Amino acid sequence: MRGDSLLERKWARLRDHMRREAVTAVVLAENGRTRYVSGYQRYYLGTYLPFVHAAVMTQDAGPALLLPRHIMRSAEECVAERVVEFPLDQDGKIETLAALLEGLGVARGRVGLEFDFVQHGFLVPLMRRLREAELVDASPLMSQVTAVKFPEEVQLIRESARMVERGIAAAIEACRAGVTEIEAAARSSAAMLHAGAEFINHMCVRSGPHAIGLFPVPTPRPFQSGDCVQIDVGCVHQGYVSDINRTAVIGTPTEAQRALMRVGQEMLERGIAAVRPGAKASDVWRASFEVAERAGMADRITIPFSGHGIGLGLHEEPYVTPHSTTVLEENMVFALEPGVYATGVGGSRPEDMLLVTATGCEVLTHYPRDRDLLNGR
Repeated sequence: MRGDSLLERKWARLRDHMRREAVTAVVLAENGRTRYVSGYQRYYLGTYLPFVHAAVMTQDAGPALLLPRHIMRSAEECVAERVVEFPLDQDGKIETLAALLEGLGVARGRVGLEFDFVQHGFLVPLMRRLREAELVDASPLMSQVTAVKFPEEVQLIRESARMVERGIAAAIEACRAGVTEIEAAARSSAAMLHAGAEFINHMCVRSGPHAIGLFPVPTPRPFQSGDCVQIDVGCVHQGYVSDINRTAVIGTPTEAQRALMRVGQEMLERGIAAVRPGAKASDVWRASFEVAERAGMADRITIPFSGHGIGLGLHEEPYVTPHSTTVLEENMVFALEPGVYATGVGGSRPEDMLLVTATGCEVLTHYPRDRDLLNGR
């Protein structure tokens, strides 16, 4: 097994959590989590397909990579203690996984699987096969493991943030009457790929009524004078996701649009000011909400959260919600995106990526925010 100090520290952290929760083995199949422990993930997908690979960790062994025959050579570029051929049919998968767990001596213990990812139709027959095991949900455990980033992870996230700024700049530059949502999306995507991104994680260019309704994909709709164009984009760099959101106005903004931009930006700035180790995620939400409340725009908050952790996945812990009890810790990374929307006017949801530091936070994305984008108009 090739040595890798970052991976070894990840394994040590994972095993520490496993011991605390008396979990004898974890079976990971979600892309970000298998990449976290081994460097391997399946290709990126725009649609869901059943999992075809897994990584198994025990308290003192692993990772073992289970890969289908046609991609087993991919393991040469990853880190694994052993590589096992993983059949594509469900019965074969279950038998291979059960035999591996039995060989590792953990088939009678608490075995963690990702209940938020692995299909119920796989878990039930696996439970029947492993009659002496207790199958438990590994997803909360993995959320705790990955929430606080190692320095090398922070550096990769910084680089991903730099790439996403190229994407938002290209999209904003394309915001002229007659340009379509898809054309702006293409320019944004190309800029991030040219900057070194390995994949476009998400690409939302929403204009006019699409901005209010948060329509999920770019369309052939051309930008029109007076449109608010909301751009929410993210890319992936060596597995680590970035995320940024800005809103531009086509032509001269109205005073109502300027008011939304002022409130949206102040919500973000007050939220950022509330970030520090020891604060609850709900404290950050409250700081942003109170801005909208004072401005008489509380009813214009249409999204039930104002931020989310980010790393090997777009949405991780901590989630910034009204009732979150998650306590912020140094080296957590999250995207803060409070916003306000008004039918017939538009919306403002400026989003930046933040690193929790020892004394507060560091903003990782620096592209001008919504109100600042309007200063020259």
